[in-house]
Amino acid sequence: MEMSPLLVCATVAIVFATTTIIRILFSSSSLPQMKWPSGPRKLPIIGNLHQLGDDVLHVALAKLAKVHGSVMTIWIGSWRPVIVISDLEKAWEVLVNKSADYGARDMPEITKIASASWHTISTSDAGPFWQNVRKGLQSGAMGPFNVAAQNQYQERDMKRLIKAMSDEAANNNGIVKPLDHIKRTLSDIIRISGYARLAEAFYYAKYLPSHKKAEREAFLVKCRVEELVRPLLSSNPPTNSYLYFLLSQNFEEEVIIFCIFELYLLGVDSTSSTTTWALAYLIREQGAQEKLYQDIRMTLGDVDLVKIEDVNKLKYLQGVVKETMRMKPIAPLAIPHKTAKETTLMGTKVAKGTRIMVNLYALHHNQNIWPDPYKFMPERFLEGETGTAYNKAMEQSFLPFSAGMRICAGMDLGKLQFAFCSC
Repeated sequence: MEMSPLLVCATVAIVFATTTIIRILFSSSSLPQMKWPSGPRKLPIIGNLHQLGDDVLHVALAKLAKVHGSVMTIWIGSWRPVIVISDLEKAWEVLVNKSADYGARDMPEITKIASASWHTISTSDAGPFWQNVRKGLQSGAMGPFNVAAQNQYQERDMKRLIKAMSDEAANNNGIVKPLDHIKRTLSDIIRISGYARLAEAFYYAKYLPSHKKAEREAFLVKCRVEELVRPLLSSNPPTNSYLYFLLSQNFEEEVIIFCIFELYLLGVDSTSSTTTWALAYLIREQGAQEKLYQDIRMTLGDVDLVKIEDVNKLKYLQGVVKETMRMKPIAPLAIPHKTAKETTLMGTKVAKGTRIMVNLYALHHNQNIWPDPYKFMPERFLEGETGTAYNKAMEQSFLPFSAGMRICAGMDLGKLQFAFCSC
């Protein structure tokens, strides 16, 4: 006797509901034993996901923080609580004062595929491997000598970009689309979508066809990256290069490939997105655009191309750079942290393995620190340009590259490249 489709569906639904309840009860009992901060009321199975869909995640969390407090618990599904911090003092405790305690990473499982099982600077926990690779990067590729040696190539590429834009304007009645050129020059890379976090929210998502598809796409990305980078490994890199350092450590090939790709990805993507936002703000704010133009003319004269060595002389340009990164930080929620051991937050116990997010966007838009926080005002970073002086609270809450031991290793180079592309 065959079962009716209705009975089959009902049976599947009952089994799913029963196993979900068991999973929720089991996961709740396995959570770190501690007093979780209060937060918005969660629903069964989905947690607080229904409150995060109206805006981009960092904006939604900033709005919730205004209601539920600057330290709150958000449930990504019914079994993944995360503490979200939107307060300067508490963020400073996590990122700086207790960097080692909060130095572990919380990465979606699917990201292991395209990160050599989390063996890169940004995805690995703060430990011997992370310290070794980070030191190798900063003393090699990010060293002052190596950075200076790249100036001529960056200036060459900028000349090519300007010529391409000029040629397009000449052939198109003076109209040019700068963002298209910037994207081509900076090589925007397609990355795995935010599905990874959604899959982490629902325990059974890994059994769905969409998850299998995401895994296949991640594996294809992995294969493409390996095809792109592997030929470099057989080259004869300079002894002061990052690749030479990685090869000298006898790491597995996959680890070397994704450490190299990470450097390219983070540098290209951050410069591309931030430069795009800077242009958008300057197009909208004609007054700021004119001030930047006058800053260049008054400081450098009638030059065809700003040289990298001149970037730090342009004070208003520095204001544009900082204000763009304040308004649109590259990683508005940073990269999620996880406690490496039992610790405290403002005197309250935080268990080992607790997930932490610091909302840099919320810090950058705190109206108690930043006057008119949603207004693009490069002058706020310049002494004597506004009624409110740039103060210590602003300096401490301006964290576009995060802070502490896990601050971006390429911060100085990133700021220089962005400033150069913006002028």
